[in-house]
Amino acid sequence: MTFESEITAPVTVEVLEATRATRGRYGDTPERSYPHGRESVELTVWLGSVDITAALAADVLEALASEALERLAEPS
Repeated sequence: MTFESEITAPVTVEVLEATRATRGRYGDTPERSYPHGRESVELTVWLGSVDITAALAADVLEALASEALERLAEPS
């Protein structure tokens, strides 16, 4: 028998790399102009000792990335 079910389990989110957003700049020539850079974060999600990152849905990874960026922005 096979069936689908939803469960809630505690996971550990490891931030491997994070980049802050940067402002764009217009220079006097195109060569001296820079586009804005977006915030980004690279994550690994652990369930116990198992890396489950690849098995997570895109919207779940987006939500975890958003939460990680918010936590990184908080003062220590």
